Amino acid sequence: MRFRNFLSSIRSRITLRLAIILAVVFGVAVPSAILVPYHLSTIESAARIRNNEDHNRLVDILSVILSEPLWQITPEIANISSEVVYSDPRVAKIEVITLPDRKEFIKNDVHMQNQVGPFTSMVREIKHGGQVIGEVKLTLAEDLLRESLRSDFRRYVTTAVLSLFLAIVFILMVLQWRLVKPVRLLMDESDRLANGELNAPITLNREDELGHLATSLEVTRQALKRSFGELEIKNQQLLEYSGTLESKVRQRTQELESVNRNLEAALHNVNTAQSELARVERMAALGSMVAGVAHELNTPLGNCLLVASTLEEETRQLLKMVEDNQIRRSDLTRYATTALDSSKLLLRGLQQSAHLVGDFKQVAVDQSSAQRRTFGLKVTLQELSALLHSSLRKTPFTLELDIPDDIQLNSYPGLLGQVFTNLVNNSVIHGLEGRSHGVMHCTAVKQGEFVLIIFTDDGKGIPPEIINRIFEPFFTTKFGQGGSGLGLSITFNIITNVLGGTIHVTSKPDQGSRFEIRLPLIAPGDPDSNDPLLTES
Repeated sequence: MRFRNFLSSIRSRITLRLAIILAVVFGVAVPSAILVPYHLSTIESAARIRNNEDHNRLVDILSVILSEPLWQITPEIANISSEVVYSDPRVAKIEVITLPDRKEFIKNDVHMQNQVGPFTSMVREIKHGGQVIGEVKLTLAEDLLRESLRSDFRRYVTTAVLSLFLAIVFILMVLQWRLVKPVRLLMDESDRLANGELNAPITLNREDELGHLATSLEVTRQALKRSFGELEIKNQQLLEYSGTLESKVRQRTQELESVNRNLEAALHNVNTAQSELARVERMAALGSMVAGVAHELNTPLGNCLLVASTLEEETRQLLKMVEDNQIRRSDLTRYATTALDSSKLLLRGLQQSAHLVGDFKQVAVDQSSAQRRTFGLKVTLQELSALLHSSLRKTPFTLELDIPDDIQLNSYPGLLGQVFTNLVNNSVIHGLEGRSHGVMHCTAVKQGEFVLIIFTDDGKGIPPEIINRIFEPFFTTKFGQGGSGLGLSITFNIITNVLGGTIHVTSKPDQGSRFEIRLPLIAPGDPDSNDPLLTES
């Protein structure tokens, strides 16, 4: 992003002249940078080919002119004959050996001491009368070849730089005459138009694009002049109407202020009613939960009462036998066994009741006060599921949870519990109605600083014609049959306005419904607020 901004700032500062200069420089320099090395490579290849041909020719000459001296074993004549070839400044060394004994015949390497190289050598057989009598080895140095290539490189680079410089100079001269100067003139004319100076005409006697641009500016000047004239007339008319408009504006302003105050009062009433409806719905759900908890407590507490009364009767009988001195060891053993079994039953029933009361206590505190705190999502939903079990046990439907242990939220567990309860009740009343079995499934997954809660059921689904209205207040398909139409509306308001999340629903007929709730791990708003629903504006 920084690099992109840097490029944008550079582009915004490049003038037209600089852009053209850069285009010329790159247009000439890039082809030169490509063609000069290619041309130099071609020259080097040609020079090496010529050098190789000369090497072959010289070694062939030596093999011919040295055949007679070698046959006559006269090294002096051989040295004189080889001077014809050795006079070439490229020749570094000439070596001649006799065959088949391979003895050195002559050797000239004076030039090689002053040469740098690299060196290339070629060997030819020396024949006399069809018989091979020796070998000649000719070594050439590439000093002159490399110097020639360096000279060509300097010449071509100098030519390219000079061509680039002359091209830029001539192009700038042409641009200054045909482009930059007319553009500056048109810029001055545009500034004059922007300042409102519309009397002097704009002329540029050219038939190219700049001439057409000057003509367009002249047309624009004439149109602006006509428009300004019409505006002057309109301004006069507006001044005439301004007196009456001011009084009308004041009157309309007063009316709008009155209407605005009425609307604000109505909005306040609606918000108050909505908050009260949410509180009533929450209390109604809590009341229903109280009835379910009471029903659940009845069985374990009844069992505890029965066991306690039995244990009391056994204790009285034991005391009577003690007073009558009729107690036996078997009686004590039977009483101890009965007391131990009774204690186990009492402890089990009381633990079940205490666990249920503990769950209900936390849920009741959360839903009655809507306090904000840090809580584990899995524990909170498990507590709610345990309390909803009493009502779900009367139906053929089951509720399954699949929540990771490590999801922690700093939010409003009571309001989240109300959302969860509303979704369960909505599935039982609407989605799974009339079915012999059904499964509700709630999963959650952590996504960075958010958590995605997915609640699904395998019921009859939501018809396509009403799926976009299910979050509207008082909309229900059970109107007059106990449905208030507030459950999903309150759910939507809690999620979006208080918990700071989003809710999305998808459904297909006879394939169930799917609610996706995305909540931040840290809810927005004031952490010290007692009831965010009642303070939400």
